[in-house]
Amino acid sequence: MYSDIVILRGLLNTPKHGYEIKKYIERVTGGLLNNNTLYPALRRFEQRGEIEKVAEEVAPGRPPRTVYRITDKGRERLRALLRTADPMLLVKDEEFQVRVGLFDLLPAPDRRRIVEVRRECVEHSLAAQEELAAAAGHEPWGLRVLRFNIERHRLELAWLDELEAALAESASRESS
Repeated sequence: MYSDIVILRGLLNTPKHGYEIKKYIERVTGGLLNNNTLYPALRRFEQRGEIEKVAEEVAPGRPPRTVYRITDKGRERLRALLRTADPMLLVKDEEFQVRVGLFDLLPAPDRRRIVEVRRECVEHSLAAQEELAAAAGHEPWGLRVLRFNIERHRLELAWLDELEAALAESASRESS
């Protein structure tokens, strides 16, 4: 889902060709999107009417580049992907963070639900890490990893508190 979200998001404001989409994704995620993921996704989106070809750029010495634009159906698909709050997805950092980064595209109830589901995932993982740490005994390296993960989960819970406060503030401004 993550790659579908970032690909569709890359087309949200302006039409782009595949290479521009790849560069956009590198800029915003810091990661690479491989051609074996990008181009099949573009074909799939086009077949479903979620994007459309709008032009073909031709430059000397280069193969033609197809320029794509997101359609209304694609915008709705993006919103549907963002609204997904499946715990099996939101346990993954990138799945959660891409949704938070695009909260401006979602209504307040969806935002709150996504944060609540992530909180449950983090609390569950924290409890498991704390249980492992209590039973670790004198395994210094394993204990270091567990302590790191425990601290990371506690920091994320504090960040989730901040997100919930921001959501509440946003809701009170919208209702005023």
